[in-house]
Amino acid sequence: MRCAGAAPLLGSRPGELDPTEEALLHAHLSTCESCRGRQADQAAVAGIIEDGLLLEASRRDFTDFADGVMARIPASAWRGAPAGPLDRLRELLRRHRVLAAASALVPALAAVALYLYIDRRGGTGPAELSVEVTSEDLATAVLQTSDGPVILVGEGSEGT
Repeated sequence: MRCAGAAPLLGSRPGELDPTEEALLHAHLSTCESCRGRQADQAAVAGIIEDGLLLEASRRDFTDFADGVMARIPASAWRGAPAGPLDRLRELLRRHRVLAAASALVPALAAVALYLYIDRRGGTGPAELSVEVTSEDLATAVLQTSDGPVILVGEGSEGT
């Protein structure tokens, strides 16, 4: 094995390599001083990082960590009881309050709009039709309506 083939295997942890790779790496390390140095450097860096992480973890206060995690888990999940449909619905509504309010508001607004629409139409039959006719010379006019024709006779139409 050459150094290029051994380089990716140098940082492996115990149990990560199959027996063939482990034997090849061990054989290469027994003959190559530079790869042994790289392996020692990687082990030193890993030790420094591990020590730094442990030091940082010891500075942190994790006393409320478990309580915070348990507070985010629904009670039905940690009680061991399977969550029923009502529990899932309550959890959904708790998480999505705005969506729940909107879903309740939309049918109410639709009902109000329908009420206003029916109220304007009068509820029975067609709506009343108002027609305004203006004429400058007061001639006779015939209007077609749903109730039949309406003839409007002007004052000056008798002589024409």
